[in-house]
Amino acid sequence: MSAPTGSSSRSSSGGGPLQGVKVVSCSTAQAGTVPYMLMADLGADVIKIEVPDGGDGSRRMTVLPGMPSTFFETNNRGVKSVTLNLKSPEGRAILHKLVAKADIFGQNFRPGAAEKNGFGYEELRRINPKLVYVSISGYGTKGPNGHLPGTDSMAQALGGIAEAYANPGLPMRTGIASVADESCAMLAFGGALAALTHARTTGQGQKIELSLLGAVIRLMGWTFTTTMWRDKNPVTGQARITGTAQRPGISASFNDRHGKPLVFQLTGSYAWLGTMALANASTQPTYPRLLNTEKKRSSRDWRAK
Repeated sequence: MSAPTGSSSRSSSGGGPLQGVKVVSCSTAQAGTVPYMLMADLGADVIKIEVPDGGDGSRRMTVLPGMPSTFFETNNRGVKSVTLNLKSPEGRAILHKLVAKADIFGQNFRPGAAEKNGFGYEELRRINPKLVYVSISGYGTKGPNGHLPGTDSMAQALGGIAEAYANPGLPMRTGIASVADESCAMLAFGGALAALTHARTTGQGQKIELSLLGAVIRLMGWTFTTTMWRDKNPVTGQARITGTAQRPGISASFNDRHGKPLVFQLTGSYAWLGTMALANASTQPTYPRLLNTEKKRSSRDWRAK
């Protein structure tokens, strides 16, 4: 096993709220590694299974020549690694021994691959009935794309993030931040701990299934629900309209008169009227008039008010 990478957020006594929890992960990429890194931060003992001949491919994903992979170091902090060939009987036997003593197991292989290689949920639950089994896929296991591998950018595009952050008339774009991966990781983290609580209370483990696409839909939140109910896409671009004429609401971002970024959000009549008073504008402005008025001020002007 390799030494843990990076540092953790454990208490000064070396423990943490998850001290004593044992985790085995056969996962790569962000969505498949961040949940268990967070558990390691909180004191869990996490063992990551890596493939022979180089280990996790993200170890070589560096954009800084001569330096370690920022991707791997960021997403595997505090995790121990062991190399196993899970396609061999010996490798699977070692994995099964680790699982027998584990509380949580995680994998993010393409749907069906874990079952094919001897570490699907049904097989591992026979070894350890209390096991919490976390499975992450690109699009879920039952839809038309369930058999396909998924990536962060694909989930952003299909889930609506790429369109929501595009400007009208311009091509859609995915964010620089891996919002699908990270959102899925947070949901996996919470779901695994909820299932662990259930397992410790009842003695019964559970299988937790998540997808990158599902995580993006959750991230879209009430905006997604409003779009479906209204059957019309939300306003996108520089301004985000979050209200109506009766209950005004808007959030927007632009550069002020000094060229510095300025972001504001208004919800409700009180905030709206107060802002209009500061802007010396009509109390019943149109959205374009509001934006044009605020662009003439500086960030310092607004803070002073």
